[in-house]
Amino acid sequence: MKKRAAFLGTGLAAAAICTAMAMNVFAAEITEDRAKAIALENAGVTQDQTTYIHAKLDYDDGRQRYEVEFFTSDYKEYDYEIDAVTGNIISVDYDAEIAYFYDNKGAGNHQAAITSEEAKAAAVSHSGVKEEDIPFIHVKLDYDDGRQNYEVEFYTSDNKEYDYEINGTTGEIISWDYDAEKFYQLENNGKGKGNGTGTISTAVTEAQAKAKALETAGLTDSQVTWGRIKLDYDDRHLVYDGKFIFGTMEYEFEVDADTGNIVDWDVESIYD
Repeated sequence: MKKRAAFLGTGLAAAAICTAMAMNVFAAEITEDRAKAIALENAGVTQDQTTYIHAKLDYDDGRQRYEVEFFTSDYKEYDYEIDAVTGNIISVDYDAEIAYFYDNKGAGNHQAAITSEEAKAAAVSHSGVKEEDIPFIHVKLDYDDGRQNYEVEFYTSDNKEYDYEINGTTGEIISWDYDAEKFYQLENNGKGKGNGTGTISTAVTEAQAKAKALETAGLTDSQVTWGRIKLDYDDRHLVYDGKFIFGTMEYEFEVDADTGNIVDWDVESIYD
């Protein structure tokens, strides 16, 4: 019996050593402070320009990663995922946010500081559209993510749609979206804008769409490996839907086929 107990004790000790060794294999190679520094450097922000910064070590999809979140003094929010072993950036998310400071009861200042007319004027001014060319405009005060925002939506007389989200306290444009509300009609199949030959014509070429994506990423054609790029029909307008790879990061994008503007953008690790 004593021999059996001794054997079991030895086995448990060996298992504990193996577990510790396995944990060391997956241990984070970079510190929390280093993860913060990587995120700040990538964003082009110094720590004294932040009003809040937080990093948390998490384990996801078979590896450890840091989740780094920070706000800047000019009301922008950044969220990063950083590989805890290599220090590579896995994903990035950016939003123009405002940090609300709450009192002891947890009640924030929810009073909109700007009027609906001021929100409307900010959106129209940004769009560059003359007010007399806007037959319809709608403004709504909404509460989202701990703050009040104005949602401004308007259509132009040439069938374009603009959607804005305006910060109700600062008047800053949080997000905006432009959509050419055109009903593309191919003469032969009704799926796009025709040129009389049964093919789709666009103001922007595929090469120009690829150049726009590279410009947005700050890369050159020789640095990337291209995946698909195709002309697609999304939300009643034509876009170039494409992707390319740089290092361990995959970039996916949509470029408006009429304006050449980026309408969708996503960057993530190829291992996700």
